[in-house]
Amino acid sequence: MVDRVIDLPDSDAFNRIEDQGFAWFLDDENEEYITNEAILLTRAEGSALLQAASDCYNLFTNGLEYVIASNLWNQLGIPEAAVPLIKYSWQHKHLHLLGRFDFGGGLDGIATKLIEFNADTCTGLPESTLFQDWLQEAVRQDYKGQINYLISDLQKNLTALRLAYPEREPNLLLTSLGYIEDQLNLEIIKMAAEQAGFYVAYSDLEQVVFDEDAVLLETENEGDYHKFDFVYKLVPWEFIIFEEPELLEVLNDLVINHGLILTNPAYSIVFQAKRFMSILYKLYPAESLLLSTYNEKTPFAGRAFVEKVNFGRLGENIRIYDNRGEMVEENDGDFDQEEKVFQQLASMYRNEDGDIYQAGVYISNGKPSCISFRRRDGLIIDDDAEFISHLLC
Repeated sequence: MVDRVIDLPDSDAFNRIEDQGFAWFLDDENEEYITNEAILLTRAEGSALLQAASDCYNLFTNGLEYVIASNLWNQLGIPEAAVPLIKYSWQHKHLHLLGRFDFGGGLDGIATKLIEFNADTCTGLPESTLFQDWLQEAVRQDYKGQINYLISDLQKNLTALRLAYPEREPNLLLTSLGYIEDQLNLEIIKMAAEQAGFYVAYSDLEQVVFDEDAVLLETENEGDYHKFDFVYKLVPWEFIIFEEPELLEVLNDLVINHGLILTNPAYSIVFQAKRFMSILYKLYPAESLLLSTYNEKTPFAGRAFVEKVNFGRLGENIRIYDNRGEMVEENDGDFDQEEKVFQQLASMYRNEDGDIYQAGVYISNGKPSCISFRRRDGLIIDDDAEFISHLLC
């Protein structure tokens, strides 16, 4: 395929983004974030990315069983205080509603390699579910659609969750630390949850009341509270564990002793930890989807590699080294005190301008449900990356 990236004709997609309440994605520093372009995938490439995500999820669940059996919490930087809740949520198969695998390659015969799993609080939801669908409207008849059914799968899994607890009021609380991007991402969860039959409310975390036996939110009538048995949090588990240990203690009691259903569940922090990738690589060294990953850099003598932090986000505190061990690119950030992990540098698809493309495959309850891409003119996919939709050809 000679030209993978196509310009999309002018449409009302950008007006629709604004009209539907998502103008933040177009304003100020974000004004070039959503591209009016699409990257073309063959059906075979799309199917292979979905299969890669499915296979990786199986690897991760097998790896979690190994971590639990071997008590590898210290190796992952997870304190003992979090372990009972992690084990309980896994043993009781609490719903892992949403995650995103990030892959290098997958196009033009470049080997598909897992870069990381955003298993706990992945974002990019409005872009991947709504925007890329709206952007393709003008060329819908010319191509074979998209792999984009995440909202439908979220709705199905939330419906199953509601029906599994018929004795409970279907009240779902969405909460975050209050950033506008998080609130807009939660609009997608709200949409799916309401379709699934839930009453849905949102509150910043600081306004939520974690009582001794319930999660409560004050209503418009002062002194009157609404009880929630179901909570979806866009609050990182590592923030709760390391910054709010008292909240961790309360959640431990609410989930284990009072039946609170909290998703994404505590076991997702194991998937989120970058050092988990080194455990997986040790368990499955011949797995073609995994990059060589270690907790020290010495195995990469003579090879290019990436230095990451265990609980990093947003592409921060990443350093890339060439095969001579010289650093060629780095990002600063707030996580440099974290333990480090070292990973083979993945081969990425590049266009004729030298921009790299990274595929994100969203999963719900372990099932791949949506593909989207980010593009960057450097080596590190971070907050400066652009979002680009895809089309099947």
